[in-house]
Amino acid sequence: MVLPYRLASDVATPHATSTCYLLLPGKSDAAKLGIKLSGKSLRPVVPFITFSSLYQKSRIMNAKTISLFTGIVIVVVITVAVTGYSGSLTGRWGAFQGLVEASETLRRLPLEIGDWKADKEGELDQTSINMLRIRDAYIYRSYKNVVTQEVVYLTMMVGPTGKVTVHTPEVCFGGKAYEKDAARTSIPINVVLPSGDEIADSFWKINFTGRSLDVSNHVSFYYAVSTGSVWEAVENPRVTFQTYRYVYKLQAEAFSGATDKEDTVKKFLTDCLPTIHGFMLPYK
Repeated sequence: MVLPYRLASDVATPHATSTCYLLLPGKSDAAKLGIKLSGKSLRPVVPFITFSSLYQKSRIMNAKTISLFTGIVIVVVITVAVTGYSGSLTGRWGAFQGLVEASETLRRLPLEIGDWKADKEGELDQTSINMLRIRDAYIYRSYKNVVTQEVVYLTMMVGPTGKVTVHTPEVCFGGKAYEKDAARTSIPINVVLPSGDEIADSFWKINFTGRSLDVSNHVSFYYAVSTGSVWEAVENPRVTFQTYRYVYKLQAEAFSGATDKEDTVKKFLTDCLPTIHGFMLPYK
C-alpha cells in the first residue's frame, strides 16, 4: 500500500516537511524499516537529511566554487595582459621585427657630415645599455665643426618605446653639479631632404647651468623622439607612441663657458638632419 507521511529532519530547509509517499506492503514491513505508524502519517525513528536539503547545500557549495574559480581566472587574465603589454613596451621578450634592421642602418650614419666631423666614437656605460635595452642599437659621438671648432655630442638610439622615451636630460643630467635654467621649450627645425621633400621637425630644448667652477658653465640640450619619419617634441612620448613597439631617440648637447647665443646645437641639427633622416627606417 502507499502511505502518505511527513519527513522529520533536524535540518531547516524549505522542503524539510514536504509530503512524501512510501510504498509498503504492510505494517510488518514498516516495523522492519524502523518506522512507527501514527494515523495516516509516518515519522522516522532516526532523523535523516532530505534529498532537498542535500541539493540546497550542493547548490551553495557549487556557487562558492564557481565564484572562486571565476575570481582566479580574472586575476590570471589581468596579470597576463599587463605583463604582456609591459613586455611589449620594454622589449622584455626580445628583439622586435624591424628593430635589428633599423639599428644596423643607424650605425652606418657617416662620421663626416658637411663641415661636421666625428672625432670621437664613444660607448655608453653597460648600466645604461641594459636599462635602455639598446645593445648594438645606438651611436654616441662627438662631432666637431672643422671651420668654427664648435663641438656637439650626439647620441642616437633605437629601442623599446617604454625604455627609450622615459629617460630625458631632466632625469639623467640634472643633479648636484647642474641646475635647470628654465622649463624646456619646443623648437621647430625645417629640414629639406636631398630629394627636395620638406619635413617639419621639432625638438625640446633645455639649458643647464653649472653650480660650481669645476664644470662647464652652460650646457644646452636638444632632444626628440621619432617613429622613423618626423622628429617630434611631445609632452608624454610613452603614451603618444604606445602603439609602436620601438622608436628612435635623438639627443644632442653642447657645452660652453657662457650662454650659447649662437645656439651651436641648432646649427648642428640644421646642417645634419637631412643626412640623419636618410639613415632612419620608417616603423614597420
